[in-house]
Amino acid sequence: MSYSSFSKNCASYLAKKKGVTADQEMILAYAVDVLVINTANLLATLLLGWILGVFYGTVASVITVAAFRHTSGGAHSKSPWRCAVVTILLFPLMAKLGQYIASLDHIYMTVFSLFSILVCVICIILWAPDDTPSAPIISSRRRKILKYLSLLNVAIISTIIIFIDSNYAIIKGCLSLSILWVSFILSKPGHNLMSIIDKINLSGERRCKD
Repeated sequence: MSYSSFSKNCASYLAKKKGVTADQEMILAYAVDVLVINTANLLATLLLGWILGVFYGTVASVITVAAFRHTSGGAHSKSPWRCAVVTILLFPLMAKLGQYIASLDHIYMTVFSLFSILVCVICIILWAPDDTPSAPIISSRRRKILKYLSLLNVAIISTIIIFIDSNYAIIKGCLSLSILWVSFILSKPGHNLMSIIDKINLSGERRCKD
């Protein structure tokens, strides 16, 4: 596996300080790579949300999807750089769409919210937790716990959606869209989309790995 020059240099410096093995140095490089990419990813996502005027909606969407990611899993790109691009574009645009949904009549907003909750509950029951071949969930007990935690997440988010004050209709729209996205990445079409994204040739990504 290849890493950015920054990650390699940081790992090399830390390895010399701690006197670790070559294999441990590779693990350090991976850890630094993930930390740098995720931090830059989050900052860029929030910045774009702020530019589009939907900062708080973007924050709500990021937190919601992150909470489900740790309990229900779901499709994701094999490349952290592709994941970063998807995240930076997805959440601010989701928040922008949530802003539009919030401008609709109350009845439409209510129907959409209830539809989102229903779809999410069904998808969690059917497919969560959705693991990956590289990190399979072997323990049936852990699988049950993650499913219960995923359903707890749905219950918490649904309660917020249903009882949130009308002054925060944008947040309501963003939360509804977020759990729909969670449902989508648990499904086969969601996995197919990420597979397509992984097949896109990004010359910039190749340079970053050199």
